[in-house]
Amino acid sequence: MQKWQAIRGTAGLIAAVGLSATAASAQEEGGLRLSFGIEQRLEFGRNLDLDVPAEGSSKVAATVLSFGLLTETGLDRLEFTASGALVIENSPDTVGTEIDFGRPEVRFAYVREVPDALFSITARYLSDDVGALAEDLADSDADGTEIDYGVTLRYEAFRTSAASLFVEADFDGTEYKDTTDPSLLDTDTYGLTVGTRLRFSEVMFGTLSVGQSREDEEGGLITDTTTVRAGLDYAMANGSASVGLIFDSSDDEDRTTLEFGRTVELPAGSVSGRLGVSQSDVGGSDLVGGIDWTQDLPDGALTVSVDRSASFDRTTGETTVETGIAVGWERVVNDLSSVGLDLTWDISDASSERIEETEIGATYSYALTADASLDVGMRYRVREDLGGRAESPLVFLALGRTF
Repeated sequence: MQKWQAIRGTAGLIAAVGLSATAASAQEEGGLRLSFGIEQRLEFGRNLDLDVPAEGSSKVAATVLSFGLLTETGLDRLEFTASGALVIENSPDTVGTEIDFGRPEVRFAYVREVPDALFSITARYLSDDVGALAEDLADSDADGTEIDYGVTLRYEAFRTSAASLFVEADFDGTEYKDTTDPSLLDTDTYGLTVGTRLRFSEVMFGTLSVGQSREDEEGGLITDTTTVRAGLDYAMANGSASVGLIFDSSDDEDRTTLEFGRTVELPAGSVSGRLGVSQSDVGGSDLVGGIDWTQDLPDGALTVSVDRSASFDRTTGETTVETGIAVGWERVVNDLSSVGLDLTWDISDASSERIEETEIGATYSYALTADASLDVGMRYRVREDLGGRAESPLVFLALGRTF
């Protein structure tokens, strides 16, 4: 079905709101809290797939249902959330008006912690349009359905000693359905990491780990990667300073990344920054890093983030440098309403293609009751790549309630 990207994350947000509203009560020994959420969302947009030439208009009505469970004691915490949406849609990708169940999402997390040890397990399953879940800018305009699922196990021991031990094993799977992009292949990734956390003093800590992963791609292509990480953190009166070294060795390339970081706590916010160099034996050296700034305002908040990274794309055999900028602003109008603006600008730069995507959004939120809210907003996206320039406007209205 058609991408309903503005709905992306809504169900998870409802579940999170319901859980956060009851989390304080669940702090009690043996506390068990259940939450339920429902949201009715209406959307009208054009060219939501960012096609060139532009496709027609899309009309979507989605009823999102969510469920959350949280139980917590002094030693452990269990959290489970599930959501899905009944979607009525009329778009260029449908034959007339179609009804379907879309974007199922299930997440599970369990943590048991004592002073000297910790065990945790997390699992997830979610399905949505490829463009809504794509991590790479090159895939954000792809068609079809993506299914992601995975499990992560972690165990920590000797946490109160000068040198602790941790082991982490994970599995991630990705499947694609009804896609016309030949570069989107089903993938299974297995990983195992062993490391130690070193406590040199009350203010200085170090981390050393070695990891091995295997990516098994549809068609029989297997890629093994060894990752070695070393880091040092120093706590300061107004924040912290850090340095990290990462060495990745795979069948495609050997990459070494060195970054220096600094976090500063401000009177009404915080700033953290990273700056370093990433060097590849097949792609040369690139500047990497990022900045995250959060500032509380008298009537709201402002957030700014900048990120730059480099990676090797084995499909095209070239290095891709990705740069992203995100700005968010929120203003509380009164006790019941608020407005928010957000802007993102992302660039994927490679020798074969340069992709640039910009998105601006605005939302007005009104609390109808303590458990019900009304959101009205718009979103405008622009994408430029080798295929040309694509634009996509969208407006929405959402009414939600948690129980």
